[in-house]
Amino acid sequence: MLFGDLLRLSFTALRAHKLRTFLTIFGIVIGVTSVIAIVSIVVGMNEKVTGLINNMGTTTFFVSKFGVDDYHSEDAFREARRRKDIKFRDVQAIEKDCRLCEEVGARTMTFRQLKHGPNKLNSVVIVGTTSNFIKITDFEVAEGRIHSEFEQDRYRQVALIGDKIREELYEGEDPIGKELKIGIHKFEIIGLAKPRGSMLGEDLDEFVIIPITTLLKNYGSHRSLDIFIKAPTEEAMQETIDQARVILRARRHVDFQDEDDFAVTTSEDWLEFYGRVTGTIQIVAIAIPLIALVVAGIVVMNIMMVSVTERTREIGIRKSLGARKRHIMLQFLSEALMMSLFGGALGIAFGILLAKVLTQEGDLPFVISQTAILGGIFISTGVGVIFGLYPAMKGARLDPVDAMRYE
Repeated sequence: MLFGDLLRLSFTALRAHKLRTFLTIFGIVIGVTSVIAIVSIVVGMNEKVTGLINNMGTTTFFVSKFGVDDYHSEDAFREARRRKDIKFRDVQAIEKDCRLCEEVGARTMTFRQLKHGPNKLNSVVIVGTTSNFIKITDFEVAEGRIHSEFEQDRYRQVALIGDKIREELYEGEDPIGKELKIGIHKFEIIGLAKPRGSMLGEDLDEFVIIPITTLLKNYGSHRSLDIFIKAPTEEAMQETIDQARVILRARRHVDFQDEDDFAVTTSEDWLEFYGRVTGTIQIVAIAIPLIALVVAGIVVMNIMMVSVTERTREIGIRKSLGARKRHIMLQFLSEALMMSLFGGALGIAFGILLAKVLTQEGDLPFVISQTAILGGIFISTGVGVIFGLYPAMKGARLDPVDAMRYE
């Protein structure tokens, strides 16, 4: 039997039962579409989060009261809460005594209401940083500038705002030089941050940056700071961390046999933490549409079984005219494969389209994973072969005499 004849017979058989064929293909389309869309969203989300974490810089590390391991359990978090707060004088000590530390800065935050004229925003994050914040991280300013060391030392009430603040409070006007009320205090806007977009509905541009000294003075100094430190090179990273740890342990009177009463984290630590938190969720998210594909495969098998039963007399006649077992098996297997491959191709196309829409809505990078596409082709082919094989073998094994007598 020629390949072209095989395809023609398979297509004719499928066209004879249009509704049955459509429902089978539809189930495969749903499963493959879901796999492609979910994998693309997961890849896009990973790329976005990785980019945000890497904005810290590959040679930058944080020293803070809480570390990534302190969020693993309630007991660990409760133990971390008993640690001493990190104060601004600790930042100054590291800056003075750490020989390898290229840049030493700090930040803390609070939440306050913003007002400009009749417009207001509630519970906006106010970040107090040192003036070297943009030297240490990859943070970018679109217009204006961040506060200077002079303004920081003199507790000046100046602010750099995120793009969301500009949209909500200063629509249609240039915010630079305008007044912004943070809580009960008035600030002058001196800079506008480069837009960073949003992720999964969370706006990344709704923030205000002010001098850390001003935040501590206006909104309370009884808070722990995060210290961010830039090492001269990646190779010198560990030695720089060790120097900073020694200085801070000495200041906090930690005995040599005791563990640090503070945490040191790098961008790699945050990436590892993100992977641990989201890894199981991603596996489950991908496994759910795979279950749908298994169900679609069972439907394929049931429909092919029905087809074998309906065409029993046809099988008997063909065998009596010289058709061999492999010819019968190949015909039914090709029908299952034709439905699966057609459904897989449609599923890939719809999956790419759905992924594009969803990533745009979530402001995630649109990434089409070649692995996902190849996986969609492989899965749909596998569904056709695995679930079409048993009905094809059953049809091929029918006795021609018994098959011709079948009513």
